[in-house]
Amino acid sequence: MNKAKIAAVIKSRFDLGYILELEDGKEAQLRVLEQRGRELDLHVKGEEEKIYGETISVYVVYRDERICSVSQFSPEEREFREAEKEKRAKARERCQVGDEALMEVEKDYEWSYLLKQVNGYLSGAIQKPCDHLVIGQQINAVVTSKSNSGAPYMQIKSGEVNA
Repeated sequence: MNKAKIAAVIKSRFDLGYILELEDGKEAQLRVLEQRGRELDLHVKGEEEKIYGETISVYVVYRDERICSVSQFSPEEREFREAEKEKRAKARERCQVGDEALMEVEKDYEWSYLLKQVNGYLSGAIQKPCDHLVIGQQINAVVTSKSNSGAPYMQIKSGEVNA
């Protein structure tokens, strides 16, 4: 909506982020998905009160008579984020059972490893139990099935040596 940064004072918190007061006196919401840096860190830790009264720069994303939403991300950064999100969704949609991809282990959960494609947009999971993998490890993986939401389940490609 607004391409120019404006100053805003952090007044309080709410369950989804911060309540700010803009230069014109209007209240605005800075939701967690639009936060970055110190503001995000303190919100996640539940220590928002440490920065009440501080002035930060934001961009107005939406404004009507009742609600005003702001972001710490510029319009260009938000546009890039949305384009990346669309590319990931298309990669999930287009992948087929049997497709192979070079994947990197991104997260290790009790139930699975989450993977992201090296030089691509596909993401998927390898369900445990399976070979032990390490975060950052690259493997060749094969799509074996897809969840109801279209997310691929994968396995390490047969014959792949696990480091």
